[in-house]
Amino acid sequence: MEIKIYRGTHQIGGCIVAIASGKTRILIDMGSPLTGPGSGSGPVIATGTGFAGLSAMGGLRIEEFYDAVIFTHYHKDHTDLLDCAAENIPMYMGKAARALFLAAQRHKSPDSEMARRIAKIRDYEEKQSFDIGDLKITPIPTDHSAFGSCMLLIEGEGKRILHTGDFRLHGIQGDRVLPALQKLHGTVDVLLIEGTNLSFHHPITVSEYHLSDAAGLLMQRFPYVFVQCGALDFDRLAAFHLASAGRNFYCDPYQMSLLEIVRQNQPEGYDMYGFDRARVWLDSGTEPFCMAVRTGGDFRQIIEPYVKSEPEKTLFIYSMSEGYLKEHMTAVQKLTKGLRYVIKLHTSGHSSIEGLRRAAEAVFPGAVIPIHTEYPERLNLGSQLNSRILRLSDGDTWEL
Repeated sequence: MEIKIYRGTHQIGGCIVAIASGKTRILIDMGSPLTGPGSGSGPVIATGTGFAGLSAMGGLRIEEFYDAVIFTHYHKDHTDLLDCAAENIPMYMGKAARALFLAAQRHKSPDSEMARRIAKIRDYEEKQSFDIGDLKITPIPTDHSAFGSCMLLIEGEGKRILHTGDFRLHGIQGDRVLPALQKLHGTVDVLLIEGTNLSFHHPITVSEYHLSDAAGLLMQRFPYVFVQCGALDFDRLAAFHLASAGRNFYCDPYQMSLLEIVRQNQPEGYDMYGFDRARVWLDSGTEPFCMAVRTGGDFRQIIEPYVKSEPEKTLFIYSMSEGYLKEHMTAVQKLTKGLRYVIKLHTSGHSSIEGLRRAAEAVFPGAVIPIHTEYPERLNLGSQLNSRILRLSDGDTWEL
């Protein structure tokens, strides 16, 4: 067994990891970087049998044959280059994640090549192992700001590799992560662990429940509340839905269609994803409400009357990352123009520094490889595991 990291040892997003046995080769995730050279650049597609991709991002070129591409979740920095894969390569994603990914892409561009390729992705089920050649893959449900995210346990030739994908411990499903990892204690040869928040000195990693509590207190003061968060960030939507108890929770038809998919795939024990008070916006009248909005669409037309007639009773909560705010500042300012009360209430979709240590201790692997971070040298797992950290560079191969 060997691991090759094409990209992701010193950047956030855009990770492409290859795992190969003597007979089978797979890729995990194919996204574009969120930061650094090439972020936002588009790929140039090369054709061929098996896998063939040519990316403009940092000169990355992959020409080896691969048997499958497996995605941990649907975020753009993990999926944006999937159309670089040759048509005959099977792709896999979690059932709920793929349904949401496809619905979002069809809303954005229904006849696009990306939508067509997403429709062909094969579903995998959480906790249900499947085989690709002589490799056994087990999706382990995790906690992240993308619904249906999974870690991937890959077994072959007597070795075990665990790829965490993006994860955290402070979301709605955070309580399921460590128990699942503890079941693997001492049995994993290599842990590939994301380290997004190693890039930040003081990342905000309060729990989604605490964020919900804070939003609930604000809603006691303001009858009319607009919240901006990602349409596919269902933990955040669930947190605001919980905070708005006693009032309707409004959204547009597109958002409602996504909530229906989540309802149909609600994990056992997590009833916060029921969204029982969610309604499509028609007209609230004078009744208190909370409404999910986005920078696109006709949301400003809904907000405008409250700016003019209820300035002291209207609150806008911005609940997305600083990176998104910087990228879309003009659109956010247009959406919030004239509002007296605008605040930011956010928490990271990625693990805290302490959470990385706790996850690694739970697995207690033979080796740890940090990815999805600009600063792998900052990873500190304590005296027992620090000597097992392997800090690789893009293009490096590690043989088990």
